[in-house]
Amino acid sequence: MKTMLCRFFRRSVLAAFFILTCALYAEDSLLDPAKTIEADGSIALTDGSSYYIFSKGGDFNSGPLGPSGRTLEGSWREEKGRFVVIAKRGWLDGLATPTFHRIVFTLGAGMKKPLRTERIPAIMEFATYFLIEEFVEIPDPSLEAK
Repeated sequence: MKTMLCRFFRRSVLAAFFILTCALYAEDSLLDPAKTIEADGSIALTDGSSYYIFSKGGDFNSGPLGPSGRTLEGSWREEKGRFVVIAKRGWLDGLATPTFHRIVFTLGAGMKKPLRTERIPAIMEFATYFLIEEFVEIPDPSLEAK
């Protein structure tokens, strides 16, 4: 009985150590999205049906992973830890009246991994949890500037 308890205790301690080591390693390997954009030039996010690319210098574009869907092209800036996008909406493989939108993303820390799509080749996905907090239509920004 004493030997069984000893084995159980050793295994439990080893399992706890392994889990703790993995957790600490995973936390250290998470990357800040803004710093990753600065270092790599861009990050690409996907929700499974669309991609979102934030590029160094403030360029933003988005499109469908499939053969047709909504496109967004515009600019982004970081504001209070959020990524605020002003973009013109269009449609891939179809007709759409262009409209402008303000989109607010909250991005968590993430990891880089190969993006498996032909639509945007040679780019790494920034695998993270993200939330689109706001997606509202706005007036054409070029008309407001006049």
